[in-house]
Amino acid sequence: MDFQFRPIDYRTVECDKPVEHYVMIVYRKKKNHLLSIPNLYLYEKTRSSIQTSKRYATLLTKFYKFISTLPRFTDINPGDYHAHITNKEVRHWQIYRQTQRVIKKRIRPSSETIFNDACVVSYFFKWLHERNVANQYKIHLKTWIANFKDHRLLSYIEKKARLAMDTSSIKVLDRESTQRKPKSLISAQDVRTLLGSYPDPVYRCLFKLALATAMRPMELVKFPYMGIGKNRHILPYSEMEKTSSIFTYELVGKRNKHREIIIPGYALEMLDTEYIQTEYPKRAALYRQKYGKKCPLSILFLTDTGEPVTVDKIANATNYAKRIAQANDQKFKSSNIFYHTRKWWPTLMLIQHHGREGILEKNAEVLDLAVAEVIMNQLGHEDFLTTYNHYLVLGRQLVLAMKGFTHETIHENTINVYDAIDEVCGQHPHPQSQLRV
Repeated sequence: MDFQFRPIDYRTVECDKPVEHYVMIVYRKKKNHLLSIPNLYLYEKTRSSIQTSKRYATLLTKFYKFISTLPRFTDINPGDYHAHITNKEVRHWQIYRQTQRVIKKRIRPSSETIFNDACVVSYFFKWLHERNVANQYKIHLKTWIANFKDHRLLSYIEKKARLAMDTSSIKVLDRESTQRKPKSLISAQDVRTLLGSYPDPVYRCLFKLALATAMRPMELVKFPYMGIGKNRHILPYSEMEKTSSIFTYELVGKRNKHREIIIPGYALEMLDTEYIQTEYPKRAALYRQKYGKKCPLSILFLTDTGEPVTVDKIANATNYAKRIAQANDQKFKSSNIFYHTRKWWPTLMLIQHHGREGILEKNAEVLDLAVAEVIMNQLGHEDFLTTYNHYLVLGRQLVLAMKGFTHETIHENTINVYDAIDEVCGQHPHPQSQLRV
């Protein structure tokens, strides 16, 4: 048997609108079979976010692959697994993953990740209970997880891994994994190194647009060449009216929520000079050759082969750029990811709002609803206090760590992320804020 997951899009009769999510498939007896119950779950719970759907489908598929190796499930149809799985199988799956990790001497997945993944699988069984679908999984307020700090369990895993090593190996692996986790902003120097490592300029421009707007990758790839409706003012910067230094932009974010964000003029100018004028025309021509039609005005970002940039393409290009960055700079952190661009904008906003000295004072900890609302709207978050406190800490770290950093160059309505990064790196900001690499 071979378990797989694939994306699917169609028009649902229930909602009378197009939907997109992942489905699970098993190849068995020379045929592909859809797994109805897991797929109904993925439809109901993940269709609002294709990335969430992919994550849930990935974990459920991994779990089902593990289940298929257990003797008890040899004669059970995979479509009926959900009715026979118990809490014990989820426990064994966690221990199995930890054992494989020790065998391969890898730091990932960490114990924390293994626990979180088991929680995702437990959500599936919780959904079964809510829908009154027969199953043997017991839902408790606190679901059992493997305690990888327990000496007996560590010894058991070491024995199963058939390795003669100290039982602290898992703790050591976890410690190394934790050390590689980002505890602050992606550094200004790492930003510059990574920007200089992208072989395709489209990803460099996407990274810089993300720095200046805090948009998610799924939101960036939908940014248009020319907007319509409320976004009809969005054009190539050379064609826009320069009546303001900031521009509003309405987008559809996570869970299909609409929100209006601020895009600074310098970011749009960067796009125009570094991509639209130099790269877009030839890529649009390749798009036309490839698809037999003119590139829609709703699509701006294209690869050098004329294909629309996707979230997965951003991730793959960033992983490739990271390998180049690490080869060129040993201090470059392997934990850096494209998504970390979202942290710069809100951090600088709080520094600007409180001032370099003010953000270090106790009074800054008092929740300022006005600035918190601006940050939350830009990020698309819902928790005021958590969001505010998180970026308050990052702002303090930045002010304390970077000598000579001056907040005067950052203005609340037109936060210039490029100037700030240049300044933190000890260089003079470019007059047009190009953050050249």
